[in-house]
Amino acid sequence: MVLGTGLVAATYGLVRYAYGLSVPAAQRDLGLSTAAAGAVSGATSVAYCVAAVLAFWACERWPRAVVTAAGAVAATGALGAGLATGPTAFATAVVLGSAGAGAASPGLVVLVRRAVAAPRRDAAQSLVNAGTGPGLVAAGVIAVVAGSQWQRGWVVAAAVTAGLTVALLVGTRGLAGDDAPPTGLDLSRAWARPLLAAVLLGTGSAAVWTWGRAVLEDGGLSPTRAVGAWIALGLGATLAAIATPRLLRHGVSLAWAACVLATAVATVLLAVGPLPWLAAALFGLGHTAATTVLIAWAGRVTRTPGPAVAAFFVALLAGQAVGAPLAGALLPHGAPLAFGVAAAVTALAALPRPTTGEERPSREDGRGAPGQPRVARLPCSRSSTASASVSTVSTSAARTTTTPSASPTTRSPGVTTTPPIATATSSRPGPCL
Repeated sequence: MVLGTGLVAATYGLVRYAYGLSVPAAQRDLGLSTAAAGAVSGATSVAYCVAAVLAFWACERWPRAVVTAAGAVAATGALGAGLATGPTAFATAVVLGSAGAGAASPGLVVLVRRAVAAPRRDAAQSLVNAGTGPGLVAAGVIAVVAGSQWQRGWVVAAAVTAGLTVALLVGTRGLAGDDAPPTGLDLSRAWARPLLAAVLLGTGSAAVWTWGRAVLEDGGLSPTRAVGAWIALGLGATLAAIATPRLLRHGVSLAWAACVLATAVATVLLAVGPLPWLAAALFGLGHTAATTVLIAWAGRVTRTPGPAVAAFFVALLAGQAVGAPLAGALLPHGAPLAFGVAAAVTALAALPRPTTGEERPSREDGRGAPGQPRVARLPCSRSSTASASVSTVSTSAARTTTTPSASPTTRSPGVTTTPPIATATSSRPGPCL
């Protein structure tokens, strides 16, 4: 999963979020106006959402293709930004690069789900999603080191993204997916709560993502120290890989509330607190952990979490598209007011929480709906004749295992099975149940 973490670091930290750090230099060297800079910011969100919607429909059947396309688009956009000689070319490249992040997350969610066993899946998703943190740290360091040669950082980002994309494509060749039969979307009313929660989180968090650096500099921080706060934000986001799995052990509901409230507190502290770097680190930790919990939430409310993650992240970005101009309109009245309102909206995101009745595991977990017995998974058959016994395991039993039987009368010692219910003869591989 290291490659997945690296691709998230590249597509999010080095490409999508690097735009905010490049705006002052682009205005100075390329003639990007303030109005155009704001329009480009909005366009990047639109591009992200469009890519995520496309991934919504494709990621379950072609996850490797979706991830490859995401990396290629992000790398192309970053290279274009690095080679741009005018504001139009730069803006177009930045918008294109942002689309890569929108497609990367849904595809990676599906790949992780297929590569990692259910007990370790939440931790693996957390590790991959926390890649945003190292990417933000790298983007901040590049901004400081590159100085006036800031476009070289974009070229480096393009090379890193392209390399990670190729490595991930090669490393996932053994996974099923791109030749898998189409699967229907598992849509239900249970999607409504996480969708609403994502919109509220996006609306409230947009203040920091869009105006955080400006508020810190207006508050007296030097540009270099303001970038240092951005690096601290990335370090906090990196810690989410450790913190989120531990929170999820206590349930999605508690984990979501804790992450959202931490993000809200950090938003206020960035505007009025005496320790901006600490506040930035807390924001990075809370927000990144919250997006990881959204991924886990998707696995609880649908059997097709890849498309669900795409939908939830589109809702998150839609909220940011609303929250950014709202915070900007309030800033003339003072940063405490603007960020206070943003924090209040973020805190409201803690109200829509999953219920026990909504929790439905992913199809790969080998579990049925809540209250139903577990059904043992059988290995894929690749011979011309497949014969299998399906066993029902009581949820109160300590442990029961099932072994494929060669005939209706075969019994393995210590194994409890029901009579065989299916015997299939086929020239094609049998399905994994």
